[in-house]
This record gives sequence, structure tokens and C-alpha cells, in this order.
Amino acid sequence: MTDAELIEFATEFREGILDGAPSRMMCFAVSAPLAGLLNFYGVDAKTVEGDVGNMNHICIELSDGRVLDATADQFDDMPAVYLGKPAAIHSSPIKDRRTSRKPIRPAPQT
Repeated sequence: MTDAELIEFATEFREGILDGAPSRMMCFAVSAPLAGLLNFYGVDAKTVEGDVGNMNHICIELSDGRVLDATADQFDDMPAVYLGKPAAIHSSPIKDRRTSRKPIRPAPQT
């Protein structure tokens, strides 16, 4: 996918999920399924998590190290969909969401 196609794809996907609602606090709801769909179409993408002030933020990291952030507009002076080097909102330590979570274990049988 070219950069323009990637931005258009993410923009249309985001609009489908948000359905006109603001992107605030919707980063996981948009980024997780978008990363899965991108992988399905052959784009190596993974969700990553970083700290932004007093909250966390989820976005997508591409194999070349760039960030695809489909909810960047919840932060000042950012476009709706950001594609590029990690910006200031992505500069905190970023954890790979695929490996940073503890596995869910079934409840013990009583």
C-alpha cells in the first residue's frame, strides 16, 4: 500500500468505527481492529501503547518504524489520521500490545 492509500484506508476505517463521534478515548477501539485488517491485507502492523500525560494512548507501528495513528486528532494540532515518524504524543516509551499483556487464565474450578 502506498502512503496515500494507507491514509485513505485508515481514514475510511476510522469513520466507519466512529460514525461521526469524536475520537477521544477511542484509540484502542479504532487501532486494534485496524491493525488486524492491515495485517490481513499484507501490511505488517502492530498496536503499541504509550503514555501521554495522565493517560495511555494506543496507535499502530508499522514495520519501518513509522506510526499510523487513526485517532491523532484527539490531541492538539494533529490531523485525524497521522502517518510518519513518532510525533511528540508518541515519544513516551511504547510497548507492543501483543506481548505486554499478561495472559488471561481461566477461573479456578471450585
